[in-house]
Amino acid sequence: SRRAVGAHLAAKGVAQDVAQAALPAPEDELAAALAYARRRRLGPFRMHDADPDILRKELGALARAGFPQPVARQALDMDGDAALALVIGLKQGA
Repeated sequence: SRRAVGAHLAAKGVAQDVAQAALPAPEDELAAALAYARRRRLGPFRMHDADPDILRKELGALARAGFPQPVARQALDMDGDAALALVIGLKQGA
């Protein structure tokens, strides 16, 4: 996530303007959150329906990975086909 990368660069002493230039684009952050969700089988990639406890735990997992709450919520609420298309687009862009 942008936040995790920014914190890592700041800890290493990289100037803020240089760090901002190195951060991934904000539109890529949703795709990165979905890639993480796919690896962990969260949100649109889970195998079963979610109750409020599961959603809370999934939001926590994405937050611990450094994704802001609006991005995490958007990722968890996405349709499976649209989410997969974004993940594939991220992999093809890399």
